[in-house]
Amino acid sequence: MIWTGIKATLTWTVLCSALFVHAQTDINIYDLIAPNNERNDTQSAFMDLSLGLHRVEPESRNINRILIAIHDGNASGYEWIRPLKLMDDENTETHFVRWDPSDCPDSSIDVVTKELESLLASNDSIIKVTMVGHGLGGVYLSQLTRGWKSLVPLDVHVVAAPLSGEVGVFKEKDCGEIIPQQLPPTIRFFQWRTATQQKEIIEEQPADPQDIELDGSLVISLPEKVSETPVTHARALEIVATRIYAAQLEARQRETPSETAP
Repeated sequence: MIWTGIKATLTWTVLCSALFVHAQTDINIYDLIAPNNERNDTQSAFMDLSLGLHRVEPESRNINRILIAIHDGNASGYEWIRPLKLMDDENTETHFVRWDPSDCPDSSIDVVTKELESLLASNDSIIKVTMVGHGLGGVYLSQLTRGWKSLVPLDVHVVAAPLSGEVGVFKEKDCGEIIPQQLPPTIRFFQWRTATQQKEIIEEQPADPQDIELDGSLVISLPEKVSETPVTHARALEIVATRIYAAQLEARQRETPSETAP
């Protein structure tokens, strides 16, 4: 009886902790300002967050989509401010995953996945989850996708991600398999690849670490320049965000019944 009571208390504590995570807002993306210059030695409020999944906007009761951002190694966080504002709307609840790129992400993935499962179980109005991983965050996201079991449709966007595992902690340590064995019908996987010269860590590799085969995924090669402006690693994230938002608008227009003349 004592052990049963202890287990019940622990279960309730874990549940309350999960609900608390979902209820609180640690930072609000609309309070953040992106610097004009990408070269910035400071870090944004994103990188001051504790490790784990964080909602980064006030709670809304009108949501039907979850948006999750996963940062690169050595990120400042500023690169996410404009893209998240672009992708967010009144029906979207936006989250940010803070993780430690100096260690294998498996324990972080386990925690984030459980929090996501709890979030989806508590809100049956959610019809889609969109996750965007930048650089090593894309490798993290690809590993997370391997264990995705929810039937809620998932859009995976990896941006300038060294999915071959030849960069950072994934090269230094045995962090396990990166690429999903098979993509179920509920998952759409987009590989957004940058020109290698725009990212030194990629340029240094003997082969482009972005270049992997994943059956069922869609590969999009981003241009080297747009209007004579180089597409940097951070600029690539903004381009992807713009295209994701455009796809959202198009999907919403298809879902909205058109008015017919009497």
